[in-house]
Amino acid sequence: MPDLSAHTSVQLAIPLEQLPDAWTDLRRLHSALDVGTELSVRFRDGRPRMAAADAVALVRLAGFDILEIDKPVIRARTAPVSADQLRVSVIVPCRNEVGNVDEVVRRVPELGPGTELIFVDGASTDGTPERIAELIGERPDRCIRLIRQERAAGKASAVFEGFDAAEGDVLIVLDADMTVAPEDLPRFFLAIAERRTRFANGTRFAYPMTPGAMPRANLVGNRLFSRGLSWILGTPITDTLCGTKALLRSDWHRLRAVRHLFGRHDPWGDFDLLIGAAYLGLEILDVPVRYGARAAGESKMHPFRDGWVLGRTCIRGARRLRSRKSG
Repeated sequence: MPDLSAHTSVQLAIPLEQLPDAWTDLRRLHSALDVGTELSVRFRDGRPRMAAADAVALVRLAGFDILEIDKPVIRARTAPVSADQLRVSVIVPCRNEVGNVDEVVRRVPELGPGTELIFVDGASTDGTPERIAELIGERPDRCIRLIRQERAAGKASAVFEGFDAAEGDVLIVLDADMTVAPEDLPRFFLAIAERRTRFANGTRFAYPMTPGAMPRANLVGNRLFSRGLSWILGTPITDTLCGTKALLRSDWHRLRAVRHLFGRHDPWGDFDLLIGAAYLGLEILDVPVRYGARAAGESKMHPFRDGWVLGRTCIRGARRLRSRKSG
C-alpha cells in the first residue's frame, strides 16, 4: 500500500462491495492513515448491494468515526484505536457434531492474552463429547473445556450454560457447524476490545454467501425478523439469527438477570440476547462475516416451527422495551 500519511483526505476508488474483504482492506487502510485523516467510501455498487447499516458498520469496525452518510457515500475520520487486553471465552454449543469438532479446535484462533474454548454438548449420540475429551488430551497447547448436558435442551440452554461457566472477559458464540468461519472471530473480539460497540452481532448478508448455504425459507424469515427487530430495538439489524455474537462477561451477568422479562421462549438465544442488550442500553453493532455451507452434520433449525416461537419473543420484548422507554 502506498504512503498515505501525508494526505488530509482520501477517497477509496473501489466500492465496498467490490473489495475482496472489506473488513480486512479497510483496517489496512486505517493503519496507513494518520489520525484525523478523512476518508470517503462508496457502497451500493455491486452484487449483492450492501445495506447502509452494514457499510457503516464496516467503516466503524475498521477504526473510523462516521462524519456523514449521504447514500451511496460515507464520510469518516480516522480515529485512534487500541485494544484492551481482554481474555476470551469461545462458547461452542454442539449436538451430534463429531465431524466438526476437530476443525473447530484447529481453526479457532488465539485471541487477546488468552482464549478458552468451551464446548457445551447437548446429549449427543454420535460420539461428539467423547471426541472432545480426546482432543483435550491431544491438544495441551489449547485451553479446551467440555460441559455435558444430560438432555438436549436446545442451543440457548447450551450457550447460556457456557456463558455462566466462562472465565474470559469477552464471550463469543461460535456454532459448531462453522458456517461462520472461525477465522472471522477476531472481528468480534476487536469490536469489543477496541470499544467500537458493547454487543457485536454477526450479519451474513454483507458478503456473497455460498450457494445453498441458507435455505430460502430461512432467508425470507430472517429478513422479516430483521426488519421487525430493527424497529423494536431502535437500531438497524440486518441479521437476527446469525449464531455468532460477542459481549462482555460483565454485561452477560446483567443481561441474565433480565432475561426472564422476555418470556424465555427463544430456543436459539439470539432474540433474548439482542432484546436484552437493547433493554440494558448496550450499543448493538452488526459485524459482517463470511457465510458458507455446512461441511458435516445436519442443521437443527426448523424455520416454520421456530418462527412462531421467535415471534412470541419479539412481541414480549417490544412490550417490555416500550414500557421501559415510557417509564
